[in-house]
Amino acid sequence: MRTRGAAPHHVHAMYAQLIDMHYEPGRLAELERLVRFELLPALRAEPGFSGATELLDQLRGRALLVLLWETEDEAHRLLAGGSAPVRAAFATILQAVGAERLGATVWEVRARA
Repeated sequence: MRTRGAAPHHVHAMYAQLIDMHYEPGRLAELERLVRFELLPALRAEPGFSGATELLDQLRGRALLVLLWETEDEAHRLLAGGSAPVRAAFATILQAVGAERLGATVWEVRARA
């Protein structure tokens, strides 16, 4: 409970980049392999990268990648193209699994447990 006059509890901001992809049916195993062995290693080398979660809807062939970043600038840098290894990993994924990148947005993370 906060008392009057007390300084607010500082919460370290974090940002999430949400990448929405549609992939061809039957290519889930290849998508999984490329995310684990191409994309994640490239992301781990990026400044400010703080983690990733992959969400799948296998019936609809949709994948959501939630990438966590320490700053908003770092999250937006990836939207602008990112480093060569990250661009190459995304290009490989899109081509190999017939994926279509439907969108990418940056969100401020307000609660995390």
